[in-house]
Amino acid sequence: MEQMQGTPITRSGGYSIRVGWHAVLYSVNRDTERRYRLMKILLLVLAIFVGILVVKAAEQFLFEFIAPLVSSRTVLIKNYPAIWQLLIYGLTLGCGAVIYLQCVAMWGNRMVAGSEPRDEGLTLMEQRRRSADVRKRDIATLMLIPILFWLGPTSFGTPLKAFVTLLVAARLAEIIYFRVIGK
Repeated sequence: MEQMQGTPITRSGGYSIRVGWHAVLYSVNRDTERRYRLMKILLLVLAIFVGILVVKAAEQFLFEFIAPLVSSRTVLIKNYPAIWQLLIYGLTLGCGAVIYLQCVAMWGNRMVAGSEPRDEGLTLMEQRRRSADVRKRDIATLMLIPILFWLGPTSFGTPLKAFVTLLVAARLAEIIYFRVIGK
């Protein structure tokens, strides 16, 4: 029998990935690690593309078909379209994020099927704490995004600009919480 050398992570080539909702650590070979990263990128691009299509279709359906039918009974859709657009963006983002994360977890679990996990995984708070550990350069870039949206073309529309600003503000609040308060 051959004597094992190194740590459990480095025995298979030194590549590790965190898979699933609980971010369980697996030691994998280089090809599996590359495929997992590529799969996450492809699924993210697909999720963004489908999300944009869903938002446009939902806006079209709401304002072309539903609004004329409902406007005789209430003026909420007609007088406050920005609120309805913000609701559409929020629901699409929330549902799309859950579907994206479920797909990544499912594909990741399939890739490491039969492998032995290296730890029990991370709690949700520990996952968020790790994601909040970003460089100052990344924080500056994150702050620049809403500024570019507000100064950018008017075709973005106020609801989309407000939505992006809220997303960035939530992310910055999470980073500040874990860097300052949550240590």
